[in-house]
Amino acid sequence: MISKLRKKIIAINVISVCIVFFVAVMFLFAIGFNRIDNERHNRVVAAFDFDFVNEDFAEYKMFGDIMLIVYDRQADQIIYIGIGNDVHIETELFDEYINTALNARMDRGWLSLWRIKYDRLTSGNIVKIVISESYLRSSGIAPYIITGSGALLVGVASFWIISLMLASIALKPVEESWSKQRQFVADASHELKTPLSVIMANTEIIASHKDETVESQMKWIENTREESKRMASLIADLLFLAKHDDGHQAQFDAVDLSDCVETAALSYDAVFYENNKDFRSEISANVSVSGNVGQIKQLIAILLDNANKYSVGRGNIFMSLNSTGKKAVLAVSNDSEELSAENLSHLFDRFYTVDKSRNTDKGGNGLGLSIAKTICQNHGGDLNVAYGGGKITFTAEIPLYKVKKENNQ
Repeated sequence: MISKLRKKIIAINVISVCIVFFVAVMFLFAIGFNRIDNERHNRVVAAFDFDFVNEDFAEYKMFGDIMLIVYDRQADQIIYIGIGNDVHIETELFDEYINTALNARMDRGWLSLWRIKYDRLTSGNIVKIVISESYLRSSGIAPYIITGSGALLVGVASFWIISLMLASIALKPVEESWSKQRQFVADASHELKTPLSVIMANTEIIASHKDETVESQMKWIENTREESKRMASLIADLLFLAKHDDGHQAQFDAVDLSDCVETAALSYDAVFYENNKDFRSEISANVSVSGNVGQIKQLIAILLDNANKYSVGRGNIFMSLNSTGKKAVLAVSNDSEELSAENLSHLFDRFYTVDKSRNTDKGGNGLGLSIAKTICQNHGGDLNVAYGGGKITFTAEIPLYKVKKENNQ
């Protein structure tokens, strides 16, 4: 698909440039042709006024590619022929050209298309004929045709190469996006396949024991319920990311971030206690941001849930909120197993998990941190991660809420 798109872009660009170049060359050709024709016309007029009785026609460089024939109709004979030094008309064609010019209905025209042209001036019985053959010579139109055609070919070839390079550069983000989308679909299919397989197996077991009581089948029912919840959570996460990818924007209002963080800290305090995790928090008051309260709460929950699931030992989970300059800074840190720079660089990738088997046991699907980063970016901020001294720290930065000043009337 990307290859076809690249070819179409290049083809459209080259065709467009060909048209532009062709029009430009034709325009330049018309200007050049008009200049040459005007210059030729001036020399023809000078030839008509030439004093052929007292002067030598061939001595004048301006008449180098011109023949001047003076014909007396009453005497029915040529009384003068002047030939420029650069005239290359075959001698055996002289009579034919002169007769054609004398008998032609028009006073100017072509004797040989794009090569030899004539002009005629009649004054009484005297007819003057000027024949020129410079139109395709080096001093005439030929340079414009050759130069124009060469410029057209070189321009098209150059632009084709440039288009090839620019198309590759321009399509690189599309290629990466397409690759990520394909990987995303494959990963989502894989993640959905597992709970569906479990649900189908459980229902088959229950269906095969029709005479059993509901109580005796609770093991399979509970298992099916848990897998259904897991699948529902995964679908909700996928829908959130799909809406973001489609450019969906949630409604933003002033959000008391301090209140949201305090509420989340109280809610998770019991969760950490149940899991034998040590939890502390330092929350600055009156920190407000402009955003969507639902997404802000989801961001906090993801960071705390991540700390609960993946902290080691007592966890030593610490959450802080403060404001620096124009941003609110929310940080969540916890004791962690050692993570490499490679691991850290992929933590926000969709469906990425450091240890897939351990992640499955904890009920994760590898989308939480990706959603958290997306939420921060939706709010004009960002989410970063750092590891050091056995601790991992996630830092979310979100622009502070700006109070609009109202003018008093």
